[in-house]
Amino acid sequence: QTLLLGTQPSMKFDLSLLTAKAGTRVRLVFRNSDDMLHNFVLCAPGRGQAVGEVALAMGIDGTAKNFVPDSSDVLYHTALVQPGGSDTIFFTAPATPGDYDYVCTFPGHSALMKGILRVE
Repeated sequence: QTLLLGTQPSMKFDLSLLTAKAGTRVRLVFRNSDDMLHNFVLCAPGRGQAVGEVALAMGIDGTAKNFVPDSSDVLYHTALVQPGGSDTIFFTAPATPGDYDYVCTFPGHSALMKGILRVE
């Protein structure tokens, strides 16, 4: 299954809801058409904002890790994507159905730049 996700101005993803079948192989193509750096971080259910806060606390050390914190709440992620760039990742959708948060963890973005991967 291929999921396409992009950005909109004002620190927003172009889709706030993605869906996948539990346990299926997913190809996620993330395109950044905005004028600032963004990433995609898939988190455990209800943990997107907490992961965003931990990423913010990384400070300048976060750059080397694409502002993706070492956390068991982080399931999958892209690299930081430059304006006009894209990144493609492959992963297996969680086996447990539910709503999994996704956020951009570049400092200050997670409060606005968020969505749900609904695993059915």
